[in-house]
Amino acid sequence: MGDVLTQSEIDALLSSVINSEPGKQETALEDMSASKKERKYDFRAPKRFTKDSLKLLDSVYSNYARVVSSQLTSLLRLTCEVDLIDVEEQNFGEFANALNDNDALAVIDIGSVNGYNEDDPVILQISNAATYVIMDRMLGGSGESLDNESREFTNIELALYNDLLTHLIPPMNDVWKNYFDVKFSFANIEVNPRLMQKINVDEIVVIIVLNITVNDIAGKINICLPGNAYEFILTTLESSKTSGKRKEGQASRASDDILYNISGSALEIKVDLGEAQVKFSDIFNLKEGDIINLNLPKQSDATVYVENNPWFTAKLGAEKQKKAVMINGFASNI
Repeated sequence: MGDVLTQSEIDALLSSVINSEPGKQETALEDMSASKKERKYDFRAPKRFTKDSLKLLDSVYSNYARVVSSQLTSLLRLTCEVDLIDVEEQNFGEFANALNDNDALAVIDIGSVNGYNEDDPVILQISNAATYVIMDRMLGGSGESLDNESREFTNIELALYNDLLTHLIPPMNDVWKNYFDVKFSFANIEVNPRLMQKINVDEIVVIIVLNITVNDIAGKINICLPGNAYEFILTTLESSKTSGKRKEGQASRASDDILYNISGSALEIKVDLGEAQVKFSDIFNLKEGDIINLNLPKQSDATVYVENNPWFTAKLGAEKQKKAVMINGFASNI
């Protein structure tokens, strides 16, 4: 569906048409329309996921790209760059039709402790250009591309492909940990995409496209995530947020109830004015007007005890001709 012009773009278009010569008006219109990239939208099959709901995958697989870059650089001892290009929703049939007959697909099972029980797997596919470069380097080569990239994989190459997957699948579990408790595990390799029948052609999937560059050879890593799995993840995350807010509200109400129930309890409060060690003979001889040194400066704070526990500090004073203290803070060891 074509994008809607903003008001500034409309004003610029009208201005260019009004101020331009008659012969240049069509050119101005063509330039304006050419600057906009149109995208087709099928109203008979509306999108299942919004752009906002796909932002989670953007964040997860941006982290995944960084982890895999480091993993492959260490494995191949060559600079390897992996970048997230796009996250889009489409039918599985569209994804399958874009594959070549000689592409090898890694089938990855989804296991979750949160109750996901569907059988739809995750599909991971690496373009042959990048795969052959990686395999050549794994066998001790310089990491050069092959002239014949359209041939089928040999048994030895499939074994290397299997070993490569041990470096690509575990990072998925690591990057998902911060968002959702899910476990990806390698199932098998499909050597013919046309015979892949574990996902229906009409099923909605989310395709994560990564660009991989090894030794100046560029390729793609495509990850096909079933729409049912991703919808389950989104629903679970949303329900957990709602549940968390509900628990917070319940805890707040429980705290208010406790405070209300104990608000009428009687507590003993006393003020510590200081301490002094006095001989018994001095106490025996005390008389009106004598002064006892409490070993505290005159302007120092007194400690207020609640049920023998220090709670507040206070200043000594008077209120309506009675001795009183004014609370000015909390005790340091409360």
